[in-house]
Amino acid sequence: MVPRIVLNSLSFLVFSGLCHVDTRRQLVTLHGTPVRLSGTQYRLASLFFSNIGRVLSRDHIFAMVWGREFREVTRTIDSHVSRLRLLLEIEPQNDFRLQPVYKSGYRLLHLRTQEEAVAPHAQAA
Repeated sequence: MVPRIVLNSLSFLVFSGLCHVDTRRQLVTLHGTPVRLSGTQYRLASLFFSNIGRVLSRDHIFAMVWGREFREVTRTIDSHVSRLRLLLEIEPQNDFRLQPVYKSGYRLLHLRTQEEAVAPHAQAA
C-alpha cells in the first residue's frame, strides 16, 4: 500500500498500511491499535510520516519537534528515533525504514514489496 495523505485546513491523516497518524486527534495507531506515545514521540512520528522519502536535517527535526535551534552536540534525536522505531515497528519487513543520512539527519522510506513494484508493469502490458 502506498502512503496516502489526506489534507484539510486543520489536520492530516497519514495512511501507510501499518501506521496511521491522525493530527486532529493526535493519535497514532499501529495495526489498528492506538500506540501510547509521549508528546515528543508523537511530534517526531507526525514529522516523519508527513515527510515520507524526504531527508530531514537534524536542525529541522530539532526545531520542529523541540521548538528550538539545535546548538549542542547531543544524541537526543538518535535516542528518540531509536525508541520510535521500536514503538511503531518501523522496519523493512513492515515496508518502512527510518534511515540515518550521513552528516545530515534522517529519512523515512516506504519500501515497496516486489509484487507491488512488478504489478504496475504487468497491468500496462
